[in-house]
Amino acid sequence: MVAEADQGNGRSLAERLNALFARVRWADSHGRQREYSTAEVAKAVTADPSHPATLSRSYLAMLRNGSHTNPTLSVLEGLAKFFDDHRAPESPPITVRCLVAQEDPEDALLREQLAGHQVRKIAMRAGAMTPAMREQLLKMIETFDQDTPPGPGAGA
Repeated sequence: MVAEADQGNGRSLAERLNALFARVRWADSHGRQREYSTAEVAKAVTADPSHPATLSRSYLAMLRNGSHTNPTLSVLEGLAKFFDDHRAPESPPITVRCLVAQEDPEDALLREQLAGHQVRKIAMRAGAMTPAMREQLLKMIETFDQDTPPGPGAGA
């Protein structure tokens, strides 16, 4: 589940970062969920050789409290990579775009599904329908879903 704090709604970079700190956690030796500290994240981002970012604890603290609001792209890449690498497997990916634009994960899924030409044609036609016609179309689709046997590879 994506928390409302992670869905943008005009939130600042500091608010989005703090929401990530609150959401992305690690389990200690007793199985308790713990929040990463500012120092741990800064150290991990700096130590990661997959990007050029270096990040001090104090600079990350200033990003978190909002006193600095314009980090470099490499710092954003480092932060996004850290949180993405440590997120729960079922949660949506964390990207630089999530940090700066805070895109709703459902929007990304919709965009992915609309990539197919036939799907776009259906969506465009449905957009021109009256609400009553769209309701009928949805009922037809639900009927198709019930009548369609599971495809290959679908678990029973």
